[in-house]
Amino acid sequence: MKMNKNKQRGAAAIEYAILAAAMSLIMLKFLGDDGDLTKAINSTYGEVISKLETIQGKG
Repeated sequence: MKMNKNKQRGAAAIEYAILAAAMSLIMLKFLGDDGDLTKAINSTYGEVISKLETIQGKG
C-alpha cells in the first residue's frame, strides 16, 4: 500500500516537471527577445515615455 503511494507521487512529480517544461517553452515564445508580448510591451513603454517627455516640455 505504501509502495503504491510512493509510485503515484513519483509519477505526479514527473508529470508536473513535464508540464513546467512545456509552460517554460510557451513563455519563452511570448517573452523572448523577439516574442510578440515583448514587442508590445516595448512599444507601449516607448509611447508612454514619449508622451511624458512631451508633457514635460509643455510645462
